[in-house]
Amino acid sequence: MDEPTHPGIRAGTLSLAATLLDIGHTRLQLAATELEEERLRLVQQLISATCALLFGALGLLLTSAWLVLACPPEQRQLALGGLTGLFLVLGGLGLWRWRHLAAHKPPLLQATLAELQKDMACLRPPEPS
Repeated sequence: MDEPTHPGIRAGTLSLAATLLDIGHTRLQLAATELEEERLRLVQQLISATCALLFGALGLLLTSAWLVLACPPEQRQLALGGLTGLFLVLGGLGLWRWRHLAAHKPPLLQATLAELQKDMACLRPPEPS
């Protein structure tokens, strides 16, 4: 004999499945947004590091060449030292900025994990007191 199916149970199960899929979809969208933000932070770090290295190296090279050609012989060493120090400071600031960006980034997928923890807390039965 065939047992009768209950349309209410089937509709409720489908509704629950649709709700769970919708929650999962929302969480995946949030994860994708966070991954994109992390990618942008990494690009910023790469640009800062590249600028620091480029300006440091070019600054040292161009400063040396300029000083040798522009200064009188008795002041060449003083000018070379001053400008070299300036460009080293600029390179150091670029390096500091890069390290600052690396040290002050939020954990990967922080918002997604927090939302999943809220979801799990809502689905757990309350603990008896």
